[in-house]
This record gives sequence, structure tokens and C-alpha cells, in this order.
Amino acid sequence: MPGVAFASNFLWVMVMGLLGPSLPGMISDLGISYGRAGFFFTLLSLGSLFGTSIGATLSDSAPRKLLIGGCALCLGVGLATLGLMPSYPLIALVIFLLSLLGSPIGAASQSVMVGTFPQRREKYLSLMTMCAAIGSFVAPLVVSLNYSLSFSWRWVFIEAAALPAALFVLVLIAPMPRPIRAKKTHGVFAIARNGTVIGCAACIFLSVAVDIGFSYWLAEYFASSLQVGLRLSSAVVGIYLIGIMCSRALVPLVLKALRPKAILVGGLCVALVGIVLFLLIPSAAAKAALCALYGMGIGPVFPLLLARGSREYPSQPGAVSGLLFASLSLGGMAFPLIIGALASRVGLWRSYFFPAALVAGLLVAMVLWKDSTASQERMT
Repeated sequence: MPGVAFASNFLWVMVMGLLGPSLPGMISDLGISYGRAGFFFTLLSLGSLFGTSIGATLSDSAPRKLLIGGCALCLGVGLATLGLMPSYPLIALVIFLLSLLGSPIGAASQSVMVGTFPQRREKYLSLMTMCAAIGSFVAPLVVSLNYSLSFSWRWVFIEAAALPAALFVLVLIAPMPRPIRAKKTHGVFAIARNGTVIGCAACIFLSVAVDIGFSYWLAEYFASSLQVGLRLSSAVVGIYLIGIMCSRALVPLVLKALRPKAILVGGLCVALVGIVLFLLIPSAAAKAALCALYGMGIGPVFPLLLARGSREYPSQPGAVSGLLFASLSLGGMAFPLIIGALASRVGLWRSYFFPAALVAGLLVAMVLWKDSTASQERMT
């Protein structure tokens, strides 16, 4: 079961990562403006907002092979169809549908894994999100390889459709535990009123600004503000993702010596040092190296917050995961646009003070945040 969760999250995040590098080819082929092309990202996040929250909630009760396998099949069909669509409206529609119907593969398989192995929650969620970061890292490499072979952007998505097909086969042959029928269940609205879940959702929402909001504009910042060549500027996001992957790979080892809260606080301290130095040091090479340090600090934040929230309702991990993934999608819709708007007014360098301030705010919140008595009892 962990293998399905790791593969699902790698696949979904890789699919999301294919769109950005493919945009230049799509813009040229379709003859569309930047604004219309940017709408693809809005549709992708909007579909994910509903798909992940609904799919994760269903994983608590629905037949799991049918749910995860069906979503993998829909994703594969959607990717192949996307590569064949001739016009902008049809491509936009397919992007929304493949996101709506395909995005649950990661959230649903993650909630099943957490419910099956509650004692390994932090370890497995860290490894799962590390696989997701690898997906982000691989996506632009796939697009670049296709372009270097003189293939169009359409072949990127047609080829990617083979991966959900392989996941579908893996889901069919992998053992999948049945949903555990809890003696007492809580409605989604009752779970949404839980203080710890609210706190985790708020912190995950804000963490998008310090993660995606930071990395989304890195290439443009190095190219336009630092006058760095396209080769290095396009590689900076990869340097940041290497830091993310390394820290998430190390979390299971560090958990043997430190509690999750200590890792969160320590990671945010590292991130704060990294982004302050990133803002103050003028050297482009030093800034690129500091992106890895910053990624090392940010890496543990999302998986450990996800684990902290899901601990509140161990018999309903899907319902909690659905709410927390919804906050992640909302942040993905909001913060890249907010930082872009700030950059248009004050410049990219000054706009990075916004995620720096949020890192400091999250650090203070983690230091002051105390689990409820019920949460502490669940940890013991």
C-alpha cells in the first residue's frame, strides 16, 4: 500500500509540473495570450481543490481499488485527450476535468496509507511528499527532452498517459485494506470545527506562499532581476527542489531523535536564515545555493502539518486529509498571484519579503502552538 501512495503522489505532482514548461509551445501553437494561458493554472488548481477534498473523504468508506484505480484511469484518458484537443476551449475543459477526476489519486491513497499505518504517519507522509517533490523535479526534464527531440508539447501529455495506466495495473495487483468502520464517525463540518485541524489547515494554506509562492517566480527573478542566463535561471527551481527532497528524505531518520514539533521549529529556523540571507546577499551564485538551504528548511513543514491534523481523527483520515488538501489547493490558487501582483508594484526582490515574513509568522505559531489534551493522548 505505501508503494501505491508514493507512486500516486509522484505521478500527480509530475502531471501538474508538466503544464508550466509546456506553456511556450501551447501559446505558440494556439496563438493565445499570457492571460488565457495562465487560466490553465487556475483551472488545474480549481479541479484539484474539489477533486482532492472529495476523493480523500470518499476513501474512508468507498471501495478503495475502485476509487484510486478509477481516478488513475480518468487521469490517463485525460492526459491522452489533452494532447489531441485542437482548440483552446476544449483544452481548458480537459485540464479542468482531468484535474477534478485525476487529482484524488494522491490524497485518497495517502489517507488510506495513514489509516493503515497510523504509527508511521510522519515517516510515510514525509516519504510520500518527497516522491511528490521528485515528480516536480522530473516534469521539466521530460518536457525538455521532448523539445530536444523536436516533439511538440502535445506528445508530452500523450506519453505521460502511460504512467497512470501503469498505476492502474499496480492498484489492481496491490493489496488494499478495506475501510475501517469506526464506532463513531464525525461529519465534515464537525471535523472542520476542530481547533487543531483549523490550525493545521491555516498553516498549510500559508505554507503555500513560502513554498510554491517562492519557487514559482525564482526563474523570472534570476533572469530579469539578476541578469542570469536562461540555463542557470531555469535550473534554480531544481536546486530548491533538491533541498526539499533531501530534507523530506531525512525526516524519518530525524524522527528517531526528535519530536515532530521540534523538527518543524528547527526547519522553519533554517528556512528563515536561508531566505534572509537570500534577500541580503547580492551574489547570484550564493542566492542559488541558498535556495537549497531554504528548501531544506521548508521541506518538513507540509508533511508534518498533514500528519498533525490527521492524528485528530485516526478512524477518518480521509475526511481530515480532504480538508487539509483543500487548504493547500486554495493557497495554490491565491499566493502565486498575490506575489506576482506584489512584484508588479514593488519588484520581485521586494516581493520576497512577503514569504519571509510568513516564514517568521509560521515559526512563532509553531513555537506557541500546544496540542490539545486529546491530541497529546493520541500521540502516546
